[in-house]
Amino acid sequence: MLNLKELDFTIPEFWDLSSSLARNYKPITMAEYFGSEHLPKRFALIRHDVDRMPGNSLKTARIESELGIKATYYFRATKNVFIPKIIKEISDLGHEIGYHYEVLSDAAGDYSKAIKLFEHHLSEFRKICDIKTISMHGRPLSKFDNRDLWKVHDFRKFGILGEAYLSAGHELNYLSDTGRSWGTKNCLRDFIPGKTENFSVDTTSELIDLVESRELDNLYLLSHPERWSSSMINWGLYFGMDFAVNFVKKGLMAVRK
Repeated sequence: MLNLKELDFTIPEFWDLSSSLARNYKPITMAEYFGSEHLPKRFALIRHDVDRMPGNSLKTARIESELGIKATYYFRATKNVFIPKIIKEISDLGHEIGYHYEVLSDAAGDYSKAIKLFEHHLSEFRKICDIKTISMHGRPLSKFDNRDLWKVHDFRKFGILGEAYLSAGHELNYLSDTGRSWGTKNCLRDFIPGKTENFSVDTTSELIDLVESRELDNLYLLSHPERWSSSMINWGLYFGMDFAVNFVKKGLMAVRK
């Protein structure tokens, strides 16, 4: 019979990955990356997009705090994710909080309406903690790429240091758990624009091996805490959801090509 220790994308596996990162790299936040002129020689830029189930983010944030890791957590402004108590607790653990915006999709491509939504949501976040960086939410079923908002507006006017995709340097080795793999086969928008060289692995075990090898001078890791399960029931439910979403994505990829 299967148990959590035999599966990928579980809380025990998250602990193993985080422990390996803490031993082999200097973990930094997105704000530290964008705001520092002198980065560590070997660093891991650790980012989490909180798309749903914010309680899971509190679990991963506590694990990282225990291991001495400061990471960046990007929260959506949706009702079930924007939970001030959880946001504040994660911030109090020493992690950076950022805004996971999707306003161009929400506004159906209306740039004027979108920027007003962005400003409103940003002000609500700033009632809880300081916000220095932002990250777009992919919204694969939407035809709008939320990053396009900044072709018309300038996020720096809102006191933002950088955007997680648009401001990231091409020297970063970007790896994301989007699509339940650390590769790019199930990604529609989850990439650094203009970066043509990608380093990818499939499983978390392979990623840990890569971290332990210290082959790369830097890592830019994105995970979605709701994907990392602490029970077999939750693991099975999210596995099924990921399978369905990836199936839809493949259809969208074919259509959009």
